[in-house]
Amino acid sequence: MTETSLQLEQAAFVEDSDDEQAGDEQGEKEDSQMNGVMVLTLLDKIIGAVDQIQQTQNSLEQRQQEMESAVTGIQSELTKLSKSHTTTSNTVNKMLEKVRKVSVNVKTVRQNLEKQAGQIKRLESNEAELLKRRNFKVMIYQVTTIKKPPSVPFHLN
Repeated sequence: MTETSLQLEQAAFVEDSDDEQAGDEQGEKEDSQMNGVMVLTLLDKIIGAVDQIQQTQNSLEQRQQEMESAVTGIQSELTKLSKSHTTTSNTVNKMLEKVRKVSVNVKTVRQNLEKQAGQIKRLESNEAELLKRRNFKVMIYQVTTIKKPPSVPFHLN
């Protein structure tokens, strides 16, 4: 009996250890399944984050391309504006040069008119003086192309 009880105890111990081993194995399986689920969950979250990052990056790239095209358009418009400004500046400079020339001509004409006005005033004063004296002579000359004897001047007194 002692042998049987010892064998029974050994068998129970073996069964218990088998149960423990089976339990440990089952526990290990459950732990590895839990770990696997956690790893899959983490991988899923990582994939979601990477997808979000890629979408954000694609969105940023698209916005950058739009900005680059907008900047290119602005540069084009600025180039056109600059050319237009240069053309306008050249036209204005030409017009200013013409205005300066006209101004010089106007000054010259004004000076000539002032000189003529002074000469006319002197002539008028001389004429008035002569009329006061009533002592003037009018001489009329006749220009001929054929040789004729010279004409005699006509005097009025």
